[in-house]
Amino acid sequence: MGYWWQDLLDQPAELGSASLIEAKLVVALRIAVFAHKAGTNPAPHVAARLGSLALSNQLSLVVEAIGQAWPEPFCVSRPCCGRLSPDESMFVGMVRSAMRGNRASFDRQTREMLPEDARTLIYNLMWQMARMVPAEA
Repeated sequence: MGYWWQDLLDQPAELGSASLIEAKLVVALRIAVFAHKAGTNPAPHVAARLGSLALSNQLSLVVEAIGQAWPEPFCVSRPCCGRLSPDESMFVGMVRSAMRGNRASFDRQTREMLPEDARTLIYNLMWQMARMVPAEA
């Protein structure tokens, strides 16, 4: 059993320290947020970034669930920014846990800020998203 702080070490502060798929998901997340704020449909832009409409749709479900459950507005950096916001850093840690199928790690990262039903929903959506990532990503 790991310590809670090990999960925090798994959360990068720089986009360049994330894996390629994690970085793609963060940039896609940023694009989705900015497109939504601009009043445009983010789906084609996100699908182009991720190379998959299905993966884009799954990320959209994740974003919606996070938006409903997050205790404060979820903060993202500009798409070109190399630095991760604290929320984006947490997003990467959550994605890593889901990609590894490590629910305990996911819960340790999110327990203090999200109720159990929200954690379950977001974990399941992220786990499904992880299953959609191509092996070569």
